[in-house]
Amino acid sequence: MLVYFRFKFVRVFKRKMLFLLCFSLTLSFLFLPALNTSSEVLEREFVMSSAEPNQRFEGYNLFVLEKCDAEGLIPINRTFLITDLEGNIYFKKEYGKEANLDFFGVEFINSTTILQGDHVSAKLWNLETNVTQDLNIYGHHDYERNYANDTYFAISKYTVDIDGTLYLFDKVREYLQDGTLIWELDTRSFTNQSQWCPYEDMVENYRDITHTNTVFYDEDEDVIYICCRTLNTIYKIDHKTQDVLWALGEYGNFKLFDINGKEIDIMFYHAHAVEKISEDSFILFDNDEHNQTDNMNHQSRMLEFKIDEDKMQANVTWQWIGSEEYYTGWWGDCDVLPNNNRLAVFGTPWHPKTSIGARLVEVNYEGDIVWEMFFDKEGTECFGVYKMERFHFAPIVSTPRFNDLGDNGSLFEWDVWYNFRSKTIFQGKYYISIDGNLVETGDVNFPKYWQATQIKFYVNESLTGEHEIELVVADEAGHLSNESDRYSSTGILTFKISKRIELIIGLSVGLGSLILICSFIFVRIKIFKKPIFKRKV
Repeated sequence: MLVYFRFKFVRVFKRKMLFLLCFSLTLSFLFLPALNTSSEVLEREFVMSSAEPNQRFEGYNLFVLEKCDAEGLIPINRTFLITDLEGNIYFKKEYGKEANLDFFGVEFINSTTILQGDHVSAKLWNLETNVTQDLNIYGHHDYERNYANDTYFAISKYTVDIDGTLYLFDKVREYLQDGTLIWELDTRSFTNQSQWCPYEDMVENYRDITHTNTVFYDEDEDVIYICCRTLNTIYKIDHKTQDVLWALGEYGNFKLFDINGKEIDIMFYHAHAVEKISEDSFILFDNDEHNQTDNMNHQSRMLEFKIDEDKMQANVTWQWIGSEEYYTGWWGDCDVLPNNNRLAVFGTPWHPKTSIGARLVEVNYEGDIVWEMFFDKEGTECFGVYKMERFHFAPIVSTPRFNDLGDNGSLFEWDVWYNFRSKTIFQGKYYISIDGNLVETGDVNFPKYWQATQIKFYVNESLTGEHEIELVVADEAGHLSNESDRYSSTGILTFKISKRIELIIGLSVGLGSLILICSFIFVRIKIFKKPIFKRKV
């Protein structure tokens, strides 16, 4: 990408310190990451659709794919996958058929580590060293890291005999990394058996009361949000006192309003994956299962709402409703992407009126599908996905914006995002050089919820001539900023610096002896007399 800026300067720029880039390639290749070097495609299982390929958010997908018998939906096996948007597989790990798919949640907790579950326990898997740490924690549906305490939340169900009838409730538990239990919240302390779903949800032979499927920790407020699926309610819990600060939904204390501003009794039915996307807004996957207005409604959707805690009011602010062919009675996930698109998992292996199973869908804010990956039935086998994440292996940097400030010089400004949708603030570094000379460096704080921060650079009136500006952004582990159309990973990272140069380096493994490895975004400046902005790609 070449960007030309034409404006008037009079003084000659003095070169500053030399920006030395030391690439410890020998050491890097001794510690190649765990990613599979093949780029195979799962034959007949991935079907790609990209109606608006220029609008999709480039990156990689992380999910677990379940293959099951189409007759009884009995699991055959499960595969942990990292793919690109074309369906090329960069990593896969096979699992057995033990436990349910909702025990196999996966998400990044930092730039090198994935928190995942299986039928045995929660685990931390380092992508670069391929080392897996067993946390000795067992739960269902969701695991969550508490970054403030370096602890982990898990959800456990238990039975209660009430007057001869067995009921299922949940406990949210917090553990140290060695599996030591340090905190416990019993959902029965604020729910009861009389709230059993009118459609009589059962798990095996138990009346399923809470069916908690999400725990989301907010370190700024020291609160957790839990989603109780069968109660159609979200609870905000004070972490220290375990007090319920509010409830939102069927058993909540908020006034609820739909997308048209009409007051409603229940906002969502049997939802999944609630999470904050800003200080007062949330997103969740509304399964629309056991809709008490019309149980045959079958309109699963992505749903965003904004809350006002002073007025105790919640308003739907955005939604995308899938057609009946997307209806997902259980499972499901959705996220907001940095380009303001939304990503969702309509993940069940069965949908009405179609042989297609799990559907992974990206839509723009206007509701147009811009990317989709789906899994069609194969003979007697079908496929399901519970959750997924879109991510990058390194920070993301936008095209720079340029402002001519006249006699005061000019201003470059970049938007910068972290590698994935994080729930804490990570700190990295940025480096700006002109013609190979380092002119500015500093810290960059990557905001939560995949929101952008800005890096600004002023060029004073002393600069004249043709120059090359380089911006490098590194995350907390030394992974480097890149442009998605110039970046791929096939077990090693390939940064395409220009059309003529390609540099191949290994992922940083955090060794103290390794010097920070950098890739560049090139911006060329040409100086002319008239203030004209022109961009070439």
